[in-house]
Amino acid sequence: MTQLSFYIVSDVHGYIFPTDFSQRNQALPMGLLKANQLIEEERSHDDYSLKIDNGDFLQGAPLCNYLISELGSSKSLTDIYNRLNFDFGTIGNHEFNYGFSYLKDTLNRLNHPVLCANILDNQNLPFTGDGVYYFEKGGLTIGVIGVTTQYIPNWENPAHIKDLTFTSAVDTLKRLLPEVRKQSDIVVISYHGGFERDLENNEPTEDLTGENEASAILNQFHKDIDVLITGHQHREIAMIKHDVAVIQPGTRATQVGQVTLTLNHHRQIIEKEAKLLPVTSDIELTLLEQDASLLTHLEDWLDTNITTLSEPMLINDKFEARRQPHPFLNLLNYILLEKSGADIASTALFDSATGFNQQVTMREIINNCPFPNTFQVLKLSGFQIKEALEQSASYFALDNNNHITVNENYLYPKPQHYNYDIYGGMTYTIQVGQPIGQRVNNIKVGQKPLNPEEFYTICVNNYRAVDGGNYKMFANAPVIKDIQEEGAQILINFMTKHDVFTIPQVIDFEVIV
Repeated sequence: MTQLSFYIVSDVHGYIFPTDFSQRNQALPMGLLKANQLIEEERSHDDYSLKIDNGDFLQGAPLCNYLISELGSSKSLTDIYNRLNFDFGTIGNHEFNYGFSYLKDTLNRLNHPVLCANILDNQNLPFTGDGVYYFEKGGLTIGVIGVTTQYIPNWENPAHIKDLTFTSAVDTLKRLLPEVRKQSDIVVISYHGGFERDLENNEPTEDLTGENEASAILNQFHKDIDVLITGHQHREIAMIKHDVAVIQPGTRATQVGQVTLTLNHHRQIIEKEAKLLPVTSDIELTLLEQDASLLTHLEDWLDTNITTLSEPMLINDKFEARRQPHPFLNLLNYILLEKSGADIASTALFDSATGFNQQVTMREIINNCPFPNTFQVLKLSGFQIKEALEQSASYFALDNNNHITVNENYLYPKPQHYNYDIYGGMTYTIQVGQPIGQRVNNIKVGQKPLNPEEFYTICVNNYRAVDGGNYKMFANAPVIKDIQEEGAQILINFMTKHDVFTIPQVIDFEVIV
């Protein structure tokens, strides 16, 4: 018998070191370097194995901000990936966030193939150079197809994806899978996308937009594939479904996905196992000199002072900060209103947000604004503004004791707190006991009641502007101004040049039963 294992990380988002960078000198159970030590220990027991990165490796951690803004190159990151000897990777949606040139430079430096069969260049070929790859291990042929969520054009800056064509993963597999199956003993699909349906009852868990196609892949092609690697949703999944080993190993390298296939002498699979291996605190890590130097320079950069506030704006309870006005969110909305000149601004509170200490550092800016979102000013009617408020208000629900809590749709199958917005430049009341779509009242813009027939300008991030989070009212709204600056940089520029001791109150809302 032969044992073949696959070791998978996905959505590492640049978290190479065992730290979330909320403070200096951490040693947390996470990060690619620790995950790799776990992989190398585990794979020593296998006859053969493959190491895989399933995408979203280039953006996310403060390290990624540092590389793009201070060094202008991802070389330090790719050097680490090359040293760890991955067998192949897949493109994630966040790979495009820093522009196509930065991505291509990154891909050119990586030693391993990066597979993406469904994002095509102007020659109608996989833009990474490879969509399908065959590995030979112990007389076995392993055929791998890499695919990526097709929904990227709905979020990404058009300049970053110019001349690329995004096609359905399902349609791509219909075309490629028969030949790969014919040529292979084992077929692996590495898909940077998630599940659009419940894995038990197959009921939709989201709008079927095509963003996530893993359920369709599993349901339609299970007879032709042996391993289905997924990602994008940051879920932790390990199971055998329809006789396919299915894996999704979370994010930030806190888990390693392991799929083990046992084959007989006739090269037939007689057993499949899928499980998640936690990256634990007892994994000892000694950094190489070049890695330690990189981390030190990064930590020094993160400790750079930006400004001093009149008092701290710390967030001790994220739910309460979403439920009632908080000075940190008031500051964010005020800066967006000042930057954009719009009547209204909106912002979400990200899960990484901790607010600001009195002395604001680069570390706090980056952790509170982890995504490279830019902004647009849109023109919407009062009726559409009300629709946006109602969409946000669906975030809340009442529990069995009539207490305000979070709607389960924002928690499962993955947390989506980032799809709840708080609005500046207006006042409003959310009455959670009312039906969804009829909850928001007492709406004023400035000092005047919202007029459904009047038009207003609203500043939103680029993800919202294209219907991110099901804000459909924004998708086709006229763009009055395009602000091609990332949120973190807008904060830095404002806070280094303006008085932040007396910030007017621009958010005024209440959430009641």
